[in-house]
Amino acid sequence: MTRNSRWWKRWLTAPLILIASLVIWIEETLWDNLKWITAKIALLKWVQWIESLIRQLPPYATIVVFLLPLTILLPFKLLAVYWMTQGHWLASLAVIISAKILGTAIEARMFVICKPQLMSIAWFRRLHDWLMQITDRIHVALHALPLYQLIRSKLITIKAVCGQYLNRIKQTLRMIRLWYRRNKAP
Repeated sequence: MTRNSRWWKRWLTAPLILIASLVIWIEETLWDNLKWITAKIALLKWVQWIESLIRQLPPYATIVVFLLPLTILLPFKLLAVYWMTQGHWLASLAVIISAKILGTAIEARMFVICKPQLMSIAWFRRLHDWLMQITDRIHVALHALPLYQLIRSKLITIKAVCGQYLNRIKQTLRMIRLWYRRNKAP
């Protein structure tokens, strides 16, 4: 390894670990919360009807349905990039974040629904297994790094504190609602 490449590695490793830590933490947090939200939405009768239709599709038609949410959200992401070039940073950031959250929620639910049909396609199953192996290796390598462990512990603390504040807000809102119901004029 040359002296110049060691310099790059030394200066880029910590920021890349920080970014990877944040991305993994955000995705895990989103995944857990979005699974709960999409499970609640899936209780709606019309959603159950659509899901039953999707489950009846043949495997290759399921691929199209599985990729459909990504293609539907693409124009919004392109709009966000356009707004970014026009200097509308907050609007573009809001659209990108919303599209990411909505896309992750829909894709997570779609994968749950479509997984049996998708896994019946040999090349898709091999691709899925290969991607899972790579993801697992990356996670193992990251989890072994002391910097990652430090960042992760700080993020977990932040998440716990935010959760406490959210619980306080929920309790306050419940108390306000109860007070309003009791003191509402007949």
